[in-house]
Amino acid sequence: MKPLVWTLRKGADRRVSAHHPWVYSNELSESPKGIDPGALIELRDFAGQFVARGYGNPTSLIAFRVLTRMVDEKNPYSVDWMHSRLERASLVREKLFPWSHRLCHGEADGIPGLIIDRYKTKSHQIFVAQAHTAGAQKLLEFLSPSIERLVGSDFSNTSIVIRNDVSMRKFESLPIEEPRVLKAVKGFDPSQAQILISSAVNPGDAISFSVDLINGQKTGFFLDQASNIAELVDLSRRSMIGASKGPVKILDLFCYVGQWSTQLSRAIGESHTTLVDASAQALELAKKNLGMNCEIVKADAVASLDQFKTSSFDIVICDPPALIKGKKDLPTGQHGYLKLNTNAMRLVKPGGWIVSCSCSGLLEEKDFVSILAKAARRVGREIQWMARGGQSPDHPVRAEFPEGNYLKCWIGRVQSIP
Repeated sequence: MKPLVWTLRKGADRRVSAHHPWVYSNELSESPKGIDPGALIELRDFAGQFVARGYGNPTSLIAFRVLTRMVDEKNPYSVDWMHSRLERASLVREKLFPWSHRLCHGEADGIPGLIIDRYKTKSHQIFVAQAHTAGAQKLLEFLSPSIERLVGSDFSNTSIVIRNDVSMRKFESLPIEEPRVLKAVKGFDPSQAQILISSAVNPGDAISFSVDLINGQKTGFFLDQASNIAELVDLSRRSMIGASKGPVKILDLFCYVGQWSTQLSRAIGESHTTLVDASAQALELAKKNLGMNCEIVKADAVASLDQFKTSSFDIVICDPPALIKGKKDLPTGQHGYLKLNTNAMRLVKPGGWIVSCSCSGLLEEKDFVSILAKAARRVGREIQWMARGGQSPDHPVRAEFPEGNYLKCWIGRVQSIP
């Protein structure tokens, strides 16, 4: 495949030369027009020197995304290229996360716009892929043969699911599609999977979670919180040994399938969890995963926390979906985070633990910290923040690509102000 040639404006090569993987349309010498979204492009600087190969999209503000900076890699749209990237991505992840993990994290793994989560069960594995961009959509053509090379003889027990049902595809003028099974395994249903997740107490061991990988949120499970859950489990378990009379009371807001509280309850021992989510399906899965000693509340957690008494929980987990989707949503999203955290902090007993997260990439950490401080003042709480986390190591970050650093997590011990 012979690429088209695009040229950067004079002086507009500084960012991409520093290995940022994006080029905006206003950085090009001419407005990008007349190509199919996702077409292979060779990018050159103003002097005509090779910079990178990647794919273009004339309908997107991000006009070009880098696939390779190696002049000898002529055609990234191939099984060989795709397999080499997935094999490289898999090497360390298989050692760090012997169970389910994110295999490909878009730009951080050199495949912009492509997300692949690898879920393992006792007898099968399921790869769930999402193409967020037009170029990633074209790369899906090479997904199945690349995975077959990657897993070898295990391919017979491997399912592949495509989840192109995410709203961000609209920014690339891509249709939102129904989930589909690209490769099935006879007798195995990904919508009723029992996936294995590393234990927060003993990472070499696994915990089984009931999930729906066809209709569930994102790719069916949120793998990016693994490190933060392990941190909370360690802090709360050691601090609460012998300190609580009766079961530890946990409030899991936006619980989805209950991974925070399931890991916690298994580590702490005697506990009672209140699961809150707007999805009835998610709550049923969370209840199944958690087992006994829980109750479910189907409600919008942002608006429904008044039903709970002040200082009634030992641990409150606040892990909402992104409240800020675009720059225009910043003011209302920040207000939403403030309201939510104010109400959540009110519910924690003195000496208890609060977890507050944001997966809104557009919300800077300094602004999130200011929101947490303001929320604590509003409800008369003094909070000792003891841990600060981000996305799990299978969701790596590149220093030259700060846009990929989206997850913020703060864990604190709550006190009343003297």
